[in-house]
Amino acid sequence: MNRIVRNLAFGGLTLLLCLLGTAGWAQDDEPSKPVTDVLLAADPAESWLHTNGNWAGQRYSTLSQLNAYNVKGLKVAWMFSTGGKTDAQNTPLYHDGLIYFAQDNQVFAINARSGKQVWLYTHELPEDFGGYNVPFITGKHRGVALYGEHIYFLSNDTKLHAIHYKTGQPKFVKQYLKYPKKFEEAEDANGYATTVGSLAIPGKILVPLNGTDWGGLPGFVYAVHPDNGEILWQANMIPGPGEPGAETWPGDSREYGGAGPWITGSWDPELKMYYTGTANAYPWNPKTRGDGKYDNVGAASVVAINTDTGKVVWRYVVVPGDPWDYDTMSTPVIIKLDGEKVLVQPNKTGYVHYLDPKTGQFLRAVAFADKINWAKGYDVEGRPIDQIALPKEGADPVEVWPSLLGAVNMYPTSYSPKTGLIYLPAVNAGMEYGYEEIKTISNVRHFGAYQEFIWGYEVNLALNPQTGQEVWRDQKSKHGYAGGMLSTAGNVVFYTSASGQFHATNAATGEILYTFNLGTTAKAGPITFMLDGKQYVVQAVGGVPGFGYEGHNLQHGNMVVAFTR
Repeated sequence: MNRIVRNLAFGGLTLLLCLLGTAGWAQDDEPSKPVTDVLLAADPAESWLHTNGNWAGQRYSTLSQLNAYNVKGLKVAWMFSTGGKTDAQNTPLYHDGLIYFAQDNQVFAINARSGKQVWLYTHELPEDFGGYNVPFITGKHRGVALYGEHIYFLSNDTKLHAIHYKTGQPKFVKQYLKYPKKFEEAEDANGYATTVGSLAIPGKILVPLNGTDWGGLPGFVYAVHPDNGEILWQANMIPGPGEPGAETWPGDSREYGGAGPWITGSWDPELKMYYTGTANAYPWNPKTRGDGKYDNVGAASVVAINTDTGKVVWRYVVVPGDPWDYDTMSTPVIIKLDGEKVLVQPNKTGYVHYLDPKTGQFLRAVAFADKINWAKGYDVEGRPIDQIALPKEGADPVEVWPSLLGAVNMYPTSYSPKTGLIYLPAVNAGMEYGYEEIKTISNVRHFGAYQEFIWGYEVNLALNPQTGQEVWRDQKSKHGYAGGMLSTAGNVVFYTSASGQFHATNAATGEILYTFNLGTTAKAGPITFMLDGKQYVVQAVGGVPGFGYEGHNLQHGNMVVAFTR
């Protein structure tokens, strides 16, 4: 069941209309301003239409009204409380006076001027939704898409909801896959659960689907029609029989090999290629998939898909056999170096990988983490050098740096064409990591691994992609992750630390120009836009400060906060 709460003002009186189905909709008098292909293609300025700002995934805005000289005059314009049981991981979108934010299987439309709720769309998960590791992701969302007059939202149970951006009325709700179920209520509890945001491109919504860490079902990407959700094509992350790389999955291991995409990818409109990182191979213990001796192509990989045909053009394996739960899920960012397009992807591994976007050819890998011991680097073929010995099942664990939380994780990177720098929200932490028996309950294979974290510190840093050198860093003693990064033409970088310090820094030097204590952790990335001649910056904050699940160690609920001068 879906419920919509719409706020309508009548002479100072607010009416809350709780609507079931499609009856009783209130209509707005103002004409809609659809999001066209032209708007989708533009770099972000007046609006913020993609999770990562543009198709290239750069999280860079051409706005400069807020700049390194005046950003110290920022003030809080408003705060909107969303409540919630878990992390605020969704980077909001902005268009036509409204901000869109997903949390706990709900979508909020917020008036960007006043910070008041305009409508709330709520989806109730099925009663039997649950299962292995599922509480860890329940209620988390990492983006929505906006195309035409509709918001495209994936609820945790793999339903795509097309919601009118002004009214909150659903155009369609499409169920794609079986969802994970509570063990005690199902013989087969395995299923797909979605947290990722879709990406709108001309004529298509790209929908990543992941079943990795709640049973290992293999991941893929759908392209669906924006009018009705009809599937146009499916691209598998793990190669099927007869495809290059299929031989790297012994026996039937690909059937539960994971490799789901769980962070929004990037798109090149000239090459017509969608680039996505993928999750770890599954189970974490590599015993059933070759004991780490097979590459397990498609897992812990970067995958390129031709969006006209749905054909996978290439797969590059970042961590062959992935014995460390080193998902390479981060958005591959399209930049230009010496006039040529390059794909750059910071990874859990502690390295930034550089790839040819057309062929997937490995160009180089540059270390950015302070401590790395799992490998000594990458060779000219793009393979790890001298990986440390894997732990033995049931024996003592081994110390591994970085930990499976990664030197970077889901929190988005930014690239500024103005400074030529890449901005990373990173962490330096290790782990004691061991293997145990892989249990199977209700057709759900468990991790077969365990870890104990060796906590270090968070750091926001700037890298020069030409030289691979660190330019500046903002290091915090508190463990955890800073939220995502945003860079602007005003020579400012915005981000929020794990302790809730919202910062505006000089993009070139790292000098902190403005700080506001939001009092709670951030995992989403900030956005910026223009409204009524003023530049705003909006940050979503709140939730679990580190590695946690629904309702666990929740900090202060969740908020969306707007700043301006």
